Amino acid sequence: MQATTQATESLEALRRAENDRIWAALYARQLPLVEAFACRDYLEGLKRLPLPAYRVPALEEINTVITPATGWRTVRTAVRYTDAVPWYQRFARREFLVTDYMRAWDELEFTPEPDMFHDIFGHLPFLALPRYAELEELFAPAFLAANDAERENIKRLAWFSTEFGLIREDGRLKAFGAGLISGGAELLNAVEGRAQVEAFTVEGVLGHDKAVWSHNPILFEFPSLDVLATELRRYFDAIREGRS
Repeated sequence: MQATTQATESLEALRRAENDRIWAALYARQLPLVEAFACRDYLEGLKRLPLPAYRVPALEEINTVITPATGWRTVRTAVRYTDAVPWYQRFARREFLVTDYMRAWDELEFTPEPDMFHDIFGHLPFLALPRYAELEELFAPAFLAANDAERENIKRLAWFSTEFGLIREDGRLKAFGAGLISGGAELLNAVEGRAQVEAFTVEGVLGHDKAVWSHNPILFEFPSLDVLATELRRYFDAIREGRS
């Protein structure tokens, strides 16, 4: 029994060390990109939640920053891609799930699954900002009140805003979505004009499918966080009022 426990601990230590090496490679690639192309809110969040360059941060470290700031906390999950219903049930409790999966070396440039680098580096600096947390808190009540068709619409609206949205700052497109911020070539495609970009409206977004296994050929921009929140509320409030 002791030998089995030691072997398990050794394998876990090797896995953590490998995850740290992959994290370090991704961080070194991504930090200059986000400094050049990420939106102001993300950069402000990254200052409030400084992430280590050479290792995966413990969720306890992260929670000491974001929980006092916004009331959110991170929770580890072994599920690699959490289904939408349990995801939004956690969101309703201000819990952000972080997978314990890390992409492989041959997936550094692109991975179709959200891994721990995407979850932590892409999303969590934002959750140190109260104004961003308020935006995220719009989704769960609407989703949990919605019917199946509306739930698919809400997932698409999240995809093209908090995952792959763009924001225009001082006339320049900046990455807002966590999928862009944690990505390589897709971030450059977005900000350097190699993707079609349209104004974010609920009606416009709902006419397009998510691209999970490839880069998104079309992306959506908004001029401010307030404008995005107003547009989302317009749809979400109609769902909730229709169920009351």
